[in-house]
Amino acid sequence: MTTESKLDYIMKSLGILGTDAAAYLSIDATTVSKWRNNQRRIPLKNGQARRLSEYILLKEKEQDSQIVFNILKMLKSDINPESAEQQIETLSHWLTEKNIKFSDGENAPLTSFSPKNGYNACVSIFLGETGIDEALEYYFEYALRLSPGKTIFLVDNSGINWSSGDELTEKQLRINACMRFFRAVSQYGHRLIIIDCATDIYRPYRAIFRWMELYLLDGVEVWNCPPVKDDSYYYTDFVVENEIALQCISISNPNTRPNTSGKPHGMLFTNKETVDFFSNTVQGIMKKAKRLIESVPSKDVLTFSEITRKSLKPNRNVYVLNPSITLQLIDIDLLREILSVNDVRKDKIEECITAAKRIRRMQTTNQYSYVCNLDVLESFTTVEYVDDSNLAEICEAPIILSKEFQQKVVESVINSDAYKSNRIIFTSFNYLSSVPDNLSIVVQEDSFLAAWNVKKHQKRLYCLSLDVISGFYRYVDDLKTVIPKVCFGKEWKDTQLRRIRDTL
Repeated sequence: MTTESKLDYIMKSLGILGTDAAAYLSIDATTVSKWRNNQRRIPLKNGQARRLSEYILLKEKEQDSQIVFNILKMLKSDINPESAEQQIETLSHWLTEKNIKFSDGENAPLTSFSPKNGYNACVSIFLGETGIDEALEYYFEYALRLSPGKTIFLVDNSGINWSSGDELTEKQLRINACMRFFRAVSQYGHRLIIIDCATDIYRPYRAIFRWMELYLLDGVEVWNCPPVKDDSYYYTDFVVENEIALQCISISNPNTRPNTSGKPHGMLFTNKETVDFFSNTVQGIMKKAKRLIESVPSKDVLTFSEITRKSLKPNRNVYVLNPSITLQLIDIDLLREILSVNDVRKDKIEECITAAKRIRRMQTTNQYSYVCNLDVLESFTTVEYVDDSNLAEICEAPIILSKEFQQKVVESVINSDAYKSNRIIFTSFNYLSSVPDNLSIVVQEDSFLAAWNVKKHQKRLYCLSLDVISGFYRYVDDLKTVIPKVCFGKEWKDTQLRRIRDTL
């Protein structure tokens, strides 16, 4: 049985022909073919692995690619991007590491492994929360020993207690640990498909806030499938086809309140029959699943605005939380002036202006309501210059607002149609603990949701699932109940904005 090797993955990713590699090494092309198919080991001692690594890194540099370097960075976090010698050495050893053996199409058993928090039977059993942590670590370390390019399935039906306490402000140790693994497999070149069977239809924003970084990683897909209706059994499965499967289970404890998870445990399998069973189960679930999360690069504002325009239904309420004031509310001519003064490329200026005009048209066909962070405008009074991170991400250039422009921005907001029609609420987000820092949201109750944070992520996510959309709509709607009533009054808003403008 032949399996994809690390070399095969790299050569396919960079489009390297076996004949070209063979010519560079002055060897027969069939030798390279056998290396790629795992039929022969790449020799390390005679220097061929080193010359092969040198050639691969040369081709990567020619293509201005980061595929190989990302793998090397994962293997050696302190690797010097300027040191060709260090990169060649690291790549040589990685390519010549002994691959996982196969025999008659069956996976090799785990090598003398015994869980610290469990015991070995025909499977490896992991007990309790510490056992689950141990199982996850072992599973991902196993996945990172495989050749890159594998698909890792994660079927989540509440088998793991991802977090507890205040889910909006605290990142639990397990979430941080798992994000470290997820980043590593993404950087390494594996693909991660998440099938969410457990999104809380009443508070789905909690899952989005918790896993936003994961959802926006390269090579990650997020799907949704209705959960199994069994209140006594919750599971989370991790599967790599033909390789390994891990099932984490929590069972409802009859001695506690209903639907409360009992002591969890994990079962890890590497034998072919069981892994095939889990793989087939995943494929069956995928046939019923629908895409839950899509993403668009933050800088691609035209694609994002067009998706928003097509998704929104006319004459319906739209909530916008913490918008980019300069893009969404100020006068178009002022926006153009700001971009020109900051030496933004002409094509990017036109992209921003086109997007701004689309937003203005959408504002006329829908009932837009804005919840804006007053702290942003307050900051104008304390600093000489303001960096507009949202525009900067779109324009791929720094956008700096001087005192003069800060004053013009405030004046333009005061004169905007949204402000005049009393569809803007200004409040301090410092008092809204349920709003993550720098998060922006657009949501229409029955059609569209988008969320982004340009200071943390270079993508915007959007979702067309009605359960998630309605949950976010209720979330923003509920925020209005905790905002001080005075913030809704036009007289109070006039006083605050004119005070800020006059201070400038």
